[in-house]
Amino acid sequence: MTRTQRQIEAHRLGDAVLQVRDEAGHPCIGRPVWVEQETHEFLFGCAVPDWGTLSPSEGTRYRARWEEVFNRPEPEGDALRVEVGERAPLSVLRGELDRRAAAGLPLDVHVGGQTVGMTDRDERESARRVAELYTLCFAHPSVRGIFWHGFRDGEKDAADGGLLRRDLAPKPAHRVLRKLVGVVWHTRAAGASDAAGRFLFRGFFGTYRVVVMADGRAAKVASFSLRRQPDTAGPFLLEL
Repeated sequence: MTRTQRQIEAHRLGDAVLQVRDEAGHPCIGRPVWVEQETHEFLFGCAVPDWGTLSPSEGTRYRARWEEVFNRPEPEGDALRVEVGERAPLSVLRGELDRRAAAGLPLDVHVGGQTVGMTDRDERESARRVAELYTLCFAHPSVRGIFWHGFRDGEKDAADGGLLRRDLAPKPAHRVLRKLVGVVWHTRAAGASDAAGRFLFRGFFGTYRVVVMADGRAAKVASFSLRRQPDTAGPFLLEL
């Protein structure tokens, strides 16, 4: 396992405990459980356009492409803004993140097509650079979010360095980010509750949907959150 992978394991995933009980509070043993992540706690950000300037069909397509990768339109709360310069070497960025983290505040990293040279690099090479950049930032414990500037070619801050072409067709960099966020950094788990009525799994921080099969009745569906700094201790309780 690489250093970056170890950092992701250490700082972006946590252990979850689901406690399945019946109405009397007794543990439900051997119940099938399915869990899937719905959202990320980590901020994958990108500004959205004025929807009123888009036709209904174009707005629908744009929103669908945006939601395949992003979960925040803009930064929120207190954080230090880190602007990544054009073609910044990853080693330099890592050092800058370490230096800025010394202040003790979360970091919001701002990037765009110019950061990875999307306007003059081969598209596959640009996609590789985007993957490396996002992976580095996602692995850093002080980074709260990454914000992309210029989603679509022709938009402000994008020029021809957007993740989408003007006709909304995704570029390779968009497909790489979609795979990272929706597959590589996405948690699914399935199994059965143990002898204590518990279901344990390790997952990325965020919100989850859980489905538990109830004996002779419709499945129980619920949502819960797995947080990096949980507000309350103890397992998530699910009553059948």
